[in-house]
Amino acid sequence: MDQVKNRLLAIDKLLNEDLAFRTAQQELADVEHALYKAQRGLKQTEDIVQTQQIKIEENEAALYGGQIRNPKELQDLQNDVASLKKYLRELENQQLDAMILLEQAEKEVTDKQAELKTVEGQHTAKNATQLGAKLTLQKEVERLDAERKAVVASISPEEIKIYERLRQQKRGIAVSPISDGSCEACGSTLTPADWQIARSPSKVSYCPTCGRIIYAG
Repeated sequence: MDQVKNRLLAIDKLLNEDLAFRTAQQELADVEHALYKAQRGLKQTEDIVQTQQIKIEENEAALYGGQIRNPKELQDLQNDVASLKKYLRELENQQLDAMILLEQAEKEVTDKQAELKTVEGQHTAKNATQLGAKLTLQKEVERLDAERKAVVASISPEEIKIYERLRQQKRGIAVSPISDGSCEACGSTLTPADWQIARSPSKVSYCPTCGRIIYAG
């Protein structure tokens, strides 16, 4: 399982190292952020324009409503309306600029989406072999995991703890077969007594040199 999982990690690393694919993804994310800012900017400008229009309508209603008769007040109100309308024209120009900016941002997003789709297709084709190997390895992990669970069910919790502790201490290799009278993991020669204990199905035997669990096939 360790070997299969390490191979999966290597494949994922290889797939993620496709510079063109990652660059296209980042560029799309950048223009999408720019689009969000353009949408927010246009909305803010539209809100300000609407507020300004309401102010003008209110002032014009007061100006032509007939309730204000003082010439000085009427003149001041007329000046306010003129000033508000002038500012409204500036705001409408800003709104137009914001709409143009939004259109540009929308086009850039569309272009980058198409570009990413093209690069993604190239990425998939280029890595089809790796993706196939990944799928096969994932199924292998599932199979091995099922086998492991079946085996673990027949082993005592104490022995499982010993095994896991040895895995941590011995760089993932807790169990070693005996090969030509030696521990295959460290190469140390075993005595006949060590070899005999390792053949017993009821006892756990350890390599006297490296401490790993040893077994005779």
